[in-house]
Amino acid sequence: MTQPLRILQYITPSQIGGAEVHVITLTEKLRERGHQVTIICPRGRPLAAELAARGLPVRTPRTFGKLDPVMLVRLAAWLRREHIQVIHTHLSTASLLGSLAARMTGVPSLATVHGLNTRTCYNYAHGIIAVSNAVKQHLVAQGLPAERISVIHNGVDLRAFARPDSSGEVRRAWRLPEAAPVLVTIGRLAPTKGHADLLHALAILVRDPGWRELRLLVVGAGPLLSELRRLAERLELAQRTVFAGFQRDVLPSLQAAEVFVLPSVQEGLSLSALEAMALGKPVVACRVGGTPEVVVDGETGILVAPGQPAELARALDQLLSNPDQARAMGAAGQRRVQEAFDLEKMVTRIEGVYQRLVAARRQP
Repeated sequence: MTQPLRILQYITPSQIGGAEVHVITLTEKLRERGHQVTIICPRGRPLAAELAARGLPVRTPRTFGKLDPVMLVRLAAWLRREHIQVIHTHLSTASLLGSLAARMTGVPSLATVHGLNTRTCYNYAHGIIAVSNAVKQHLVAQGLPAERISVIHNGVDLRAFARPDSSGEVRRAWRLPEAAPVLVTIGRLAPTKGHADLLHALAILVRDPGWRELRLLVVGAGPLLSELRRLAERLELAQRTVFAGFQRDVLPSLQAAEVFVLPSVQEGLSLSALEAMALGKPVVACRVGGTPEVVVDGETGILVAPGQPAELARALDQLLSNPDQARAMGAAGQRRVQEAFDLEKMVTRIEGVYQRLVAARRQP
């Protein structure tokens, strides 16, 4: 039985994406296991409202960038006053401020690196979790000690996917024709996510008369929304593309997909790809970062070169044209998630890192 701990999760997000969903699910699971967990998220961020809506304990101070001495002092005071035993940080600003506050107070700090980040903000963490081997290799290449970095892949709550099919409601809500094949992508609307490449690939696909009814459902929010809408207009895809915004529950959207698309040109490890695979959906994705650790090319989906809309279009055409192959890949992906990416196993491994850091802190 793991000893309950007093844990502080600290994250400084702009939008809600994979890292933010990870913090939510991790916190919920840790609390289920008896740990006392509080989250710090800067005031005014979308995640702060989402955490409050879910009933999770959250503090929302103001934060003014990576070099915020006031936040650093307040954070150190919280660590002492609340007798925090480990601080777990996510994203660069939180990881820099959190690890410095931890060094000031003698509290062990753990930083999860969710993408291909530079090492600067992670230099002072006592321990590091990389969400993929690719992320670890990226950090080691910059000089961070390999022995300080544990690779723990993101996990999916498999029980959450045992729900009735509600794809019909999604089609009605977004006025998607009943017989139209649907592509779904989920992620922040940011340059590294490759949405523009996907729109160009869709423009290539719909030149084929057989795919005139094809629709794209884009789930996520971010700074590129207006730009992507304009691009869809220029490519004459406005009637075929739905920008659905952030969705608290992405399961219905995934249920509506024939194929899940991950066009990212940079990716640590995609939680949304794991969720799609857990539902038995085939994946077309770019061969970048940790994605090949999730999607097995030719077995659970198809991997393509990043930034190549024509290649992306060919892969999508292959799966849309061969539903038997798509179903077989979806089933293989579902088995892979069940075997290698279960959320409970992920949480157990993170607990193990917490316990090692706390035990090391107790040693003279």
